[in-house]
Amino acid sequence: MCFRGLLILLVLALCVVAHAQQPKLLLRATFDGTCALEPEGEGQLVAGEFVEGREGQAIKSTVANEPAAMIPLTAANPEDGTLMFWFRSDVPLLGPDDERVRWSPVTTQGAPGPDVDIVHQHHQTQIATGNPWDQRHRGGAREVYGRLIPGKWYHMAVTWHKADNDLCFWLFGIPQSDTLGKWNALDHSDAPWGEALSVGAAMGAVDDLRLYDRVMTAEEIIAAGDYGDGECMYDEGRVFFDTVLDIEHLKGEVVIEDTFDEPWEQNWVLEGPGILTQEGGRLRMQEPEPGTEGANNIVLWHRTETPKDYIAEWEFTPNEVAGLCIVFFSAKGRNGESIFDPALAPRDGTFTGYHSGDINCYHISYFRNTSTRQPNAALRKNYGFYRAAEGYDWIPLEAGVTSRITLVKRGAHIQFAVNDRISIDWVDDGVTRGGVWGAGHIGLRQMLTTDGWYDNFRVWAVK
Repeated sequence: MCFRGLLILLVLALCVVAHAQQPKLLLRATFDGTCALEPEGEGQLVAGEFVEGREGQAIKSTVANEPAAMIPLTAANPEDGTLMFWFRSDVPLLGPDDERVRWSPVTTQGAPGPDVDIVHQHHQTQIATGNPWDQRHRGGAREVYGRLIPGKWYHMAVTWHKADNDLCFWLFGIPQSDTLGKWNALDHSDAPWGEALSVGAAMGAVDDLRLYDRVMTAEEIIAAGDYGDGECMYDEGRVFFDTVLDIEHLKGEVVIEDTFDEPWEQNWVLEGPGILTQEGGRLRMQEPEPGTEGANNIVLWHRTETPKDYIAEWEFTPNEVAGLCIVFFSAKGRNGESIFDPALAPRDGTFTGYHSGDINCYHISYFRNTSTRQPNAALRKNYGFYRAAEGYDWIPLEAGVTSRITLVKRGAHIQFAVNDRISIDWVDDGVTRGGVWGAGHIGLRQMLTTDGWYDNFRVWAVK
Protein backbone atom coordinates (compact mmCIF):
# COMPACT_ATOMS: atom_id res chain seq x y z
CA MET A 1 0.00 0.00 0.00
CA CYS A 2 2.87 2.31 0.80
CA PHE A 3 4.42 1.87 -2.64
CA ARG A 4 1.05 2.32 -4.30
CA GLY A 5 0.43 5.49 -2.32
CA LEU A 6 3.82 6.91 -3.27
CA LEU A 7 3.13 6.08 -6.91
CA ILE A 8 -0.19 7.90 -6.79
CA LEU A 9 1.46 10.94 -5.17
CA LEU A 10 4.17 10.91 -7.83
CA VAL A 11 1.61 10.81 -10.64
CA LEU A 12 -0.35 13.66 -9.04
CA ALA A 13 2.84 15.70 -8.64
CA LEU A 14 3.72 15.16 -12.29
CA CYS A 15 0.22 16.24 -13.29
CA VAL A 16 0.57 19.42 -11.20
CA VAL A 17 3.95 20.20 -12.83
CA ALA A 18 2.60 19.55 -16.32
CA HIS A 19 -0.40 21.77 -15.60
CA ALA A 20 1.87 24.52 -14.25
CA GLN A 21 3.91 24.40 -17.43
CA GLN A 22 0.90 24.99 -19.67
CA PRO A 23 0.61 28.55 -21.02
CA LYS A 24 -2.03 30.52 -19.18
CA LEU A 25 -4.75 32.16 -21.27
CA LEU A 26 -4.99 35.76 -20.06
CA LEU A 27 -7.76 36.81 -22.41
CA ARG A 28 -9.59 35.63 -25.50
CA ALA A 29 -11.95 37.55 -27.78
CA THR A 30 -13.86 35.43 -30.29
CA PHE A 31 -15.94 38.38 -31.55
CA ASP A 32 -19.00 36.18 -31.95
CA GLY A 33 -21.43 39.07 -32.12
CA THR A 34 -20.03 40.73 -28.99
CA CYS A 35 -16.73 41.95 -27.53
CA ALA A 36 -17.05 39.62 -24.55
CA LEU A 37 -13.76 38.22 -23.25
CA GLU A 38 -12.68 34.97 -21.71
CA PRO A 39 -12.17 34.19 -18.88
CA GLU A 40 -13.98 37.42 -17.96
CA GLY A 41 -14.46 41.00 -19.03
CA GLU A 42 -15.59 42.82 -22.14
CA GLY A 43 -14.02 44.99 -24.81
CA GLN A 44 -15.47 48.19 -26.23
CA LEU A 45 -16.98 48.35 -29.71
CA VAL A 46 -15.71 51.48 -31.49
CA ALA A 47 -16.28 51.49 -35.24
CA GLY A 48 -16.73 47.81 -35.79
CA GLU A 49 -19.14 45.43 -37.39
CA PHE A 50 -19.40 41.68 -37.00
CA VAL A 51 -18.81 39.78 -40.21
CA GLU A 52 -18.50 36.16 -41.24
CA GLY A 53 -15.61 34.54 -39.40
CA ARG A 54 -13.76 31.24 -39.63
CA GLU A 55 -16.57 29.42 -37.89
CA GLY A 56 -18.83 31.99 -36.27
CA GLN A 57 -18.28 35.72 -36.57
CA ALA A 58 -15.26 38.04 -36.74
CA ILE A 59 -14.82 41.80 -36.38
CA LYS A 60 -13.96 44.44 -38.96
CA SER A 61 -13.77 48.23 -38.88
CA THR A 62 -16.33 50.24 -40.79
CA VAL A 63 -14.20 53.41 -40.84
CA ALA A 64 -10.75 53.72 -42.38
CA ASN A 65 -8.00 54.34 -39.80
CA GLU A 66 -10.41 53.65 -36.94
CA PRO A 67 -10.31 50.50 -34.77
CA ALA A 68 -13.21 48.11 -34.73
CA ALA A 69 -12.86 47.54 -30.98
CA MET A 70 -10.65 48.25 -27.98
CA ILE A 71 -9.60 45.23 -25.92
CA PRO A 72 -8.09 45.71 -22.43
CA LEU A 73 -4.37 44.89 -22.24
CA THR A 74 -3.91 45.31 -18.49
CA ALA A 75 -3.53 41.55 -17.96
CA ALA A 76 -0.56 41.32 -20.33
CA ASN A 77 2.92 40.48 -19.09
CA PRO A 78 5.42 42.92 -20.68
CA GLU A 79 8.30 40.61 -19.73
CA ASP A 80 7.14 37.48 -21.50
CA GLY A 81 4.10 36.61 -23.59
CA THR A 82 2.32 35.55 -26.76
CA LEU A 83 -0.34 37.37 -28.77
CA MET A 84 -2.13 35.50 -31.54
CA PHE A 85 -5.10 36.02 -33.83
CA TRP A 86 -6.60 35.05 -37.18
CA PHE A 87 -6.61 37.65 -39.94
CA ARG A 88 -8.38 37.76 -43.31
CA SER A 89 -7.41 40.25 -45.98
CA ASP A 90 -10.31 41.74 -47.91
CA VAL A 91 -8.08 43.77 -50.25
CA PRO A 92 -7.72 42.51 -53.85
CA LEU A 93 -4.26 41.66 -55.13
CA LEU A 94 -2.67 44.88 -56.34
CA GLY A 95 -1.46 45.60 -59.86
CA PRO A 96 1.89 47.24 -60.69
CA ASP A 97 0.31 50.69 -60.89
CA ASP A 98 -1.75 50.45 -57.68
CA GLU A 99 -0.66 52.35 -54.60
CA ARG A 100 0.36 50.35 -51.57
CA VAL A 101 -2.14 49.79 -48.76
CA ARG A 102 -1.27 49.85 -45.06
CA TRP A 103 -3.34 48.74 -42.10
CA SER A 104 -2.88 47.72 -38.47
CA PRO A 105 -5.11 44.80 -37.45
CA VAL A 106 -3.75 44.81 -33.87
CA THR A 107 -1.82 47.65 -32.23
CA THR A 108 -1.33 49.52 -28.96
CA GLN A 109 -2.08 53.20 -29.30
CA GLY A 110 -0.32 55.92 -27.36
CA ALA A 111 1.96 53.64 -25.32
CA PRO A 112 4.27 50.63 -25.74
CA GLY A 113 2.83 47.19 -26.38
CA PRO A 114 2.51 44.48 -29.02
CA ASP A 115 1.32 45.33 -32.52
CA VAL A 116 1.11 43.97 -36.05
CA ASP A 117 1.21 46.24 -39.11
CA ILE A 118 0.68 45.07 -42.68
CA VAL A 119 1.85 46.86 -45.83
CA HIS A 120 0.31 45.49 -49.02
CA GLN A 121 2.15 46.18 -52.31
CA HIS A 122 1.86 44.77 -55.80
CA HIS A 123 5.06 42.72 -55.51
CA GLN A 124 4.99 41.72 -51.85
CA THR A 125 3.35 42.05 -48.45
CA GLN A 126 5.33 43.18 -45.40
CA ILE A 127 4.15 42.13 -41.95
CA ALA A 128 5.90 43.94 -39.11
CA THR A 129 5.72 43.89 -35.35
CA GLY A 130 7.36 46.92 -33.77
CA ASN A 131 9.35 47.28 -30.56
CA PRO A 132 6.78 46.44 -27.85
CA TRP A 133 8.85 48.08 -25.08
CA ASP A 134 9.49 51.46 -26.66
CA GLN A 135 6.96 52.95 -29.04
CA ARG A 136 9.38 55.70 -30.08
CA HIS A 137 11.37 53.16 -32.10
CA ARG A 138 9.61 51.07 -34.70
CA GLY A 139 12.44 48.60 -35.12
CA GLY A 140 11.25 45.07 -34.52
CA ALA A 141 10.62 41.90 -36.49
CA ARG A 142 9.68 42.52 -40.13
CA GLU A 143 8.62 39.70 -42.43
CA VAL A 144 8.61 40.06 -46.22
CA TYR A 145 5.88 37.76 -47.46
CA GLY A 146 4.81 36.99 -50.98
CA ARG A 147 1.17 37.94 -50.73
CA LEU A 148 -1.99 37.55 -48.67
CA ILE A 149 -4.72 35.86 -50.68
CA PRO A 150 -7.99 37.84 -50.35
CA GLY A 151 -10.65 35.92 -48.47
CA LYS A 152 -8.24 33.47 -46.80
CA TRP A 153 -7.59 33.30 -43.09
CA TYR A 154 -4.01 33.57 -41.79
CA HIS A 155 -2.98 32.66 -38.25
CA MET A 156 -0.49 35.20 -36.90
CA ALA A 157 1.34 35.32 -33.59
CA VAL A 158 3.86 37.55 -31.83
CA THR A 159 6.04 36.34 -28.96
CA TRP A 160 8.27 38.50 -26.77
CA HIS A 161 10.89 37.86 -24.09
CA LYS A 162 12.24 41.13 -22.73
CA ALA A 163 15.31 39.78 -20.92
CA ASP A 164 16.79 38.51 -24.20
CA ASN A 165 15.56 41.38 -26.42
CA ASP A 166 13.75 38.64 -28.29
CA LEU A 167 10.73 39.47 -30.44
CA CYS A 168 9.43 36.98 -33.00
CA PHE A 169 6.65 36.96 -35.60
CA TRP A 170 5.00 33.61 -36.44
CA LEU A 171 2.81 32.54 -39.34
CA PHE A 172 0.84 29.30 -38.94
CA GLY A 173 3.13 28.30 -36.10
CA ILE A 174 6.32 28.77 -38.14
CA PRO A 175 8.78 31.46 -36.97
CA GLN A 176 9.28 34.03 -39.73
CA SER A 177 11.53 36.75 -38.37
CA ASP A 178 12.98 37.65 -35.02
CA THR A 179 15.22 40.14 -33.26
CA LEU A 180 17.93 38.85 -30.99
CA GLY A 181 19.88 41.06 -28.60
CA LYS A 182 23.24 40.21 -30.12
CA TRP A 183 22.11 41.41 -33.57
CA ASN A 184 19.62 44.13 -32.86
CA ALA A 185 19.39 45.45 -29.31
CA LEU A 186 15.89 46.76 -28.69
CA ASP A 187 15.47 49.81 -26.50
CA HIS A 188 13.60 49.21 -23.26
CA SER A 189 11.36 51.99 -22.08
CA ASP A 190 10.29 52.27 -18.46
CA ALA A 191 6.90 53.47 -19.60
CA PRO A 192 4.03 51.10 -18.72
CA TRP A 193 2.28 49.28 -21.51
CA GLY A 194 -0.89 50.67 -22.96
CA GLU A 195 -4.16 49.80 -21.32
CA ALA A 196 -5.90 48.56 -24.46
CA LEU A 197 -5.31 46.90 -27.81
CA SER A 198 -6.77 48.57 -30.87
CA VAL A 199 -8.21 45.69 -32.92
CA GLY A 200 -9.57 45.53 -36.45
CA ALA A 201 -9.11 47.37 -39.74
CA ALA A 202 -11.31 48.37 -42.64
CA MET A 203 -9.17 46.30 -45.04
CA GLY A 204 -9.56 43.00 -43.21
CA ALA A 205 -11.20 41.04 -40.40
CA VAL A 206 -9.81 39.75 -37.08
CA ASP A 207 -11.00 36.59 -35.35
CA ASP A 208 -10.15 34.67 -32.16
CA LEU A 209 -7.64 37.05 -30.57
CA ARG A 210 -5.73 35.51 -27.64
CA LEU A 211 -3.15 36.65 -25.11
CA TYR A 212 -1.00 34.22 -23.11
CA ASP A 213 1.33 34.71 -20.15
CA ARG A 214 4.58 33.42 -21.70
CA VAL A 215 6.39 32.70 -24.95
CA MET A 216 4.74 29.68 -26.54
CA THR A 217 6.45 27.01 -28.59
CA ALA A 218 5.61 26.19 -32.20
CA GLU A 219 3.65 23.13 -31.05
CA GLU A 220 1.63 25.22 -28.59
CA ILE A 221 0.86 27.91 -31.15
CA ILE A 222 -0.26 25.32 -33.69
CA ALA A 223 -2.43 23.58 -31.09
CA ALA A 224 -4.05 26.89 -30.09
CA GLY A 225 -4.60 27.80 -33.75
CA ASP A 226 -6.56 24.60 -34.29
CA TYR A 227 -6.08 24.65 -38.07
CA GLY A 228 -8.73 22.91 -40.11
CA ASP A 229 -8.20 21.00 -43.35
CA GLY A 230 -6.95 23.38 -46.03
CA GLU A 231 -6.76 26.34 -43.63
CA CYS A 232 -2.99 26.56 -43.40
CA MET A 233 -2.15 28.97 -46.21
CA TYR A 234 1.57 29.08 -45.48
CA ASP A 235 2.48 27.68 -48.89
CA GLU A 236 0.34 30.29 -50.66
CA GLY A 237 2.86 32.99 -49.84
CA ARG A 238 6.07 31.04 -49.48
CA VAL A 239 6.99 27.64 -50.80
CA PHE A 240 8.75 25.71 -48.06
CA PHE A 241 10.67 22.93 -49.78
CA ASP A 242 12.46 20.18 -47.92
CA THR A 243 13.49 18.11 -50.91
CA VAL A 244 16.85 17.29 -52.45
CA LEU A 245 18.06 18.78 -55.73
CA ASP A 246 19.60 16.12 -57.97
CA ILE A 247 21.13 17.69 -61.08
CA GLU A 248 24.52 16.01 -61.52
CA HIS A 249 23.27 14.20 -64.61
CA LEU A 250 22.34 17.56 -66.19
CA LYS A 251 25.83 19.09 -66.01
CA GLY A 252 27.38 19.49 -69.45
CA GLU A 253 30.31 21.61 -70.62
CA VAL A 254 32.02 23.81 -68.03
CA VAL A 255 31.47 27.45 -69.05
CA ILE A 256 32.98 29.21 -66.01
CA GLU A 257 35.38 27.82 -63.45
CA ASP A 258 37.05 29.99 -60.85
CA THR A 259 38.65 28.63 -57.69
CA PHE A 260 40.02 32.11 -56.93
CA ASP A 261 43.62 31.09 -57.20
CA GLU A 262 45.96 33.59 -58.86
CA PRO A 263 45.24 35.15 -61.27
CA TRP A 264 41.52 35.73 -60.99
CA GLU A 265 40.96 39.51 -61.26
CA GLN A 266 40.71 39.57 -65.05
CA ASN A 267 37.59 37.38 -64.89
CA TRP A 268 35.51 39.75 -62.78
CA VAL A 269 34.21 43.34 -62.78
CA LEU A 270 33.48 45.08 -59.47
CA GLU A 271 30.80 47.76 -59.23
CA GLY A 272 30.78 49.78 -56.03
CA PRO A 273 33.56 50.53 -53.52
CA GLY A 274 34.12 47.01 -52.22
CA ILE A 275 37.19 45.40 -50.72
CA LEU A 276 38.27 42.16 -52.44
CA THR A 277 40.89 39.92 -50.84
CA GLN A 278 42.25 36.63 -52.12
CA GLU A 279 43.58 34.28 -49.46
CA GLY A 280 44.20 30.57 -49.57
CA GLY A 281 42.30 30.08 -52.79
CA ARG A 282 39.18 31.91 -51.59
CA LEU A 283 37.78 35.34 -52.41
CA ARG A 284 36.70 37.58 -49.56
CA MET A 285 34.19 40.33 -50.32
CA GLN A 286 33.80 43.18 -47.85
CA GLU A 287 31.99 46.47 -47.85
CA PRO A 288 33.53 49.72 -46.60
CA GLU A 289 32.56 50.55 -43.05
CA PRO A 290 29.13 52.22 -42.86
CA GLY A 291 29.61 55.96 -42.81
CA THR A 292 32.71 55.81 -45.00
CA GLU A 293 32.56 58.41 -47.74
CA GLY A 294 31.26 56.77 -50.90
CA ALA A 295 30.28 53.57 -49.05
CA ASN A 296 27.74 51.56 -50.97
CA ASN A 297 26.60 48.05 -51.70
CA ILE A 298 28.71 46.12 -54.22
CA VAL A 299 28.19 43.79 -57.17
CA LEU A 300 30.86 41.54 -58.65
CA TRP A 301 30.05 40.44 -62.24
CA HIS A 302 31.74 37.63 -64.10
CA ARG A 303 32.89 38.71 -67.54
CA THR A 304 31.86 35.46 -69.24
CA GLU A 305 28.29 35.28 -70.44
CA THR A 306 26.28 32.23 -69.43
CA PRO A 307 24.17 30.27 -71.94
CA LYS A 308 20.39 30.42 -71.67
CA ASP A 309 20.27 27.08 -69.81
CA TYR A 310 22.89 26.54 -67.15
CA ILE A 311 23.77 25.33 -63.66
CA ALA A 312 25.76 27.67 -61.39
CA GLU A 313 27.39 26.55 -58.16
CA TRP A 314 29.58 28.24 -55.55
CA GLU A 315 30.56 27.98 -51.91
CA PHE A 316 29.70 30.76 -49.47
CA THR A 317 31.19 31.15 -45.99
CA PRO A 318 30.12 34.11 -43.84
CA ASN A 319 32.97 35.75 -41.99
CA GLU A 320 30.39 37.68 -39.96
CA VAL A 321 26.79 36.69 -39.38
CA ALA A 322 25.18 39.94 -40.48
CA GLY A 323 24.29 41.12 -43.96
CA LEU A 324 22.47 40.17 -47.14
CA CYS A 325 23.69 38.37 -50.26
CA ILE A 326 22.11 38.40 -53.71
CA VAL A 327 22.89 36.67 -56.98
CA PHE A 328 21.94 38.40 -60.28
CA PHE A 329 21.67 36.11 -63.31
CA SER A 330 20.62 36.06 -66.97
CA ALA A 331 21.43 39.77 -66.98
CA LYS A 332 21.38 41.77 -70.23
CA GLY A 333 20.54 45.28 -71.32
CA ARG A 334 16.84 45.92 -71.77
CA ASN A 335 17.38 45.96 -75.54
CA GLY A 336 19.51 42.84 -75.52
CA GLU A 337 22.91 44.55 -75.13
CA SER A 338 25.71 43.28 -72.95
CA ILE A 339 25.52 44.67 -69.43
CA PHE A 340 28.99 46.11 -70.08
CA ASP A 341 27.79 48.18 -73.05
CA PRO A 342 29.04 51.75 -72.41
CA ALA A 343 25.74 53.11 -73.69
CA LEU A 344 23.97 51.80 -70.56
CA ALA A 345 23.70 54.00 -67.49
CA PRO A 346 26.68 53.57 -65.13
CA ARG A 347 26.13 51.34 -62.09
CA ASP A 348 27.85 51.90 -58.75
CA GLY A 349 26.22 49.33 -56.46
CA THR A 350 23.06 51.38 -55.83
CA PHE A 351 20.28 48.80 -55.89
CA THR A 352 17.81 50.61 -58.14
CA GLY A 353 20.34 50.54 -61.00
CA TYR A 354 20.04 46.75 -61.05
CA HIS A 355 16.35 46.07 -60.49
CA SER A 356 14.84 49.16 -62.14
CA GLY A 357 17.60 50.48 -64.37
CA ASP A 358 18.86 49.64 -67.85
CA ILE A 359 19.08 45.86 -67.46
CA ASN A 360 16.77 42.86 -67.39
CA CYS A 361 17.68 39.99 -65.07
CA TYR A 362 16.52 37.70 -62.32
CA HIS A 363 17.88 37.98 -58.79
CA ILE A 364 17.67 35.86 -55.65
CA SER A 365 18.32 37.23 -52.16
CA TYR A 366 19.68 34.83 -49.57
CA PHE A 367 21.59 34.83 -46.27
CA ARG A 368 19.33 37.59 -44.97
CA ASN A 369 20.38 38.69 -41.50
CA THR A 370 20.12 42.45 -41.39
CA SER A 371 18.46 44.20 -38.45
CA THR A 372 16.20 41.17 -38.08
CA ARG A 373 16.72 37.56 -39.06
CA GLN A 374 14.40 36.61 -41.89
CA PRO A 375 15.10 33.01 -42.83
CA ASN A 376 13.78 33.25 -46.34
CA ALA A 377 15.05 33.60 -49.87
CA ALA A 378 13.21 35.55 -52.56
CA LEU A 379 13.36 35.52 -56.35
CA ARG A 380 12.55 38.67 -58.28
CA LYS A 381 12.24 39.38 -61.97
CA ASN A 382 13.66 42.64 -63.31
CA TYR A 383 13.18 45.17 -64.84
CA GLY A 384 10.73 46.22 -62.13
CA PHE A 385 11.59 44.41 -58.87
CA TYR A 386 8.72 41.92 -59.31
CA ARG A 387 8.67 39.42 -56.44
CA ALA A 388 7.98 36.14 -58.18
CA ALA A 389 8.73 33.37 -55.68
CA GLU A 390 9.83 32.73 -52.11
CA GLY A 391 11.57 29.95 -50.26
CA TYR A 392 13.39 29.08 -47.06
CA ASP A 393 17.02 30.16 -46.59
CA TRP A 394 18.88 27.08 -45.39
CA ILE A 395 22.20 28.86 -44.72
CA PRO A 396 23.07 28.53 -41.01
CA LEU A 397 23.83 31.73 -39.14
CA GLU A 398 27.28 30.66 -38.06
CA ALA A 399 30.54 32.38 -38.96
CA GLY A 400 32.98 30.05 -40.68
CA VAL A 401 30.38 27.49 -41.79
CA THR A 402 30.51 26.85 -45.55
CA SER A 403 27.35 26.28 -47.60
CA ARG A 404 27.21 25.14 -51.22
CA ILE A 405 24.81 27.23 -53.33
CA THR A 406 23.25 25.82 -56.50
CA LEU A 407 21.29 27.78 -59.10
CA VAL A 408 19.63 25.93 -61.98
CA LYS A 409 18.01 27.62 -65.00
CA ARG A 410 16.43 25.42 -67.63
CA GLY A 411 14.29 27.50 -69.95
CA ALA A 412 11.60 29.06 -67.79
CA HIS A 413 12.30 26.73 -64.85
CA ILE A 414 14.48 28.18 -62.05
CA GLN A 415 15.62 26.28 -58.96
CA PHE A 416 17.76 27.48 -56.05
CA ALA A 417 19.21 25.19 -53.39
CA VAL A 418 21.53 25.29 -50.39
CA ASN A 419 23.51 22.11 -49.74
CA ASP A 420 21.17 20.38 -52.20
CA ARG A 421 18.04 21.37 -50.22
CA ILE A 422 15.65 23.17 -52.55
CA SER A 423 14.67 26.66 -51.46
CA ILE A 424 13.02 28.07 -54.61
CA ASP A 425 11.35 26.19 -57.45
CA TRP A 426 9.59 28.48 -59.94
CA VAL A 427 8.51 28.57 -63.56
CA ASP A 428 8.39 31.95 -65.35
CA ASP A 429 5.12 32.34 -67.24
CA GLY A 430 6.96 34.34 -69.92
CA VAL A 431 4.35 37.10 -69.74
CA THR A 432 4.62 38.85 -66.38
CA ARG A 433 7.29 41.57 -66.60
CA GLY A 434 8.45 40.41 -70.00
CA GLY A 435 9.50 37.13 -71.57
CA VAL A 436 11.75 34.45 -70.15
CA TRP A 437 15.26 35.84 -69.77
CA GLY A 438 17.94 33.65 -71.34
CA ALA A 439 21.69 34.04 -71.81
CA GLY A 440 23.42 36.77 -69.83
CA HIS A 441 25.83 37.59 -67.06
CA ILE A 442 25.90 36.40 -63.46
CA GLY A 443 26.93 38.59 -60.53
CA LEU A 444 27.37 38.39 -56.76
CA ARG A 445 26.00 41.22 -54.63
CA GLN A 446 26.61 42.07 -50.99
CA MET A 447 24.91 44.74 -48.92
CA LEU A 448 26.69 46.97 -46.45
CA THR A 449 27.93 45.10 -43.34
CA THR A 450 28.25 41.81 -45.26
CA ASP A 451 31.59 40.01 -45.01
CA GLY A 452 31.90 36.64 -46.73
CA TRP A 453 34.13 34.18 -48.56
CA TYR A 454 33.43 32.66 -51.99
CA ASP A 455 35.08 29.66 -53.58
CA ASN A 456 34.74 27.05 -56.33
CA PHE A 457 32.53 29.19 -58.55
CA ARG A 458 31.45 27.12 -61.58
CA VAL A 459 28.86 27.30 -64.33
CA TRP A 460 27.92 24.36 -66.53
CA ALA A 461 25.80 24.36 -69.65
CA VAL A 462 22.80 22.07 -69.27
CA LYS A 463 23.13 18.91 -71.33
